Amino acid sequence: MQAIAYRIRNMASRKLLANPQGSRSNGTAMIQWDDTGGADQAWSLEPAPGGGAKLRNLASGKVLANPQGSRDNGTEMIQWDDTGDTDQVWSLEPGPNGGLRLRNMASRKLLANPQGSRSNGTTMIQWEDTGETDQEWLFDPPLGQAR
Repeated sequence: MQAIAYRIRNMASRKLLANPQGSRSNGTAMIQWDDTGGADQAWSLEPAPGGGAKLRNLASGKVLANPQGSRDNGTEMIQWDDTGDTDQVWSLEPGPNGGLRLRNMASRKLLANPQGSRSNGTTMIQWEDTGETDQEWLFDPPLGQAR
């Protein structure tokens, strides 16, 4: 069965979670960018053993990760080969503004767009829960389906 791919849109900026230029390198920092329709902005959700989900980028085949399970606010989120560790597992939780919050299972912090930046190329980070829209995400309809 083929995984369903989504575009993951930040509520504050309306930009998409992206793998810059479809990089295949471990450690590449994930950014936000205007919708280009490319595979670098397509993510599949896969169930993780023990709960939560892995977010796999379709361009690289790598998963969204919190490097070494950092617990620090401001840590840049990266992509990495799937190791099965909790630093690559995210819980999807309803947010107070109508979107979904993506909480890293290792750090318990949320995927965030720093200060709600509207700039292309802004690197996505993790931050403690503030209840703001920069920490909420919309999962656009599966690619190839009506919007």
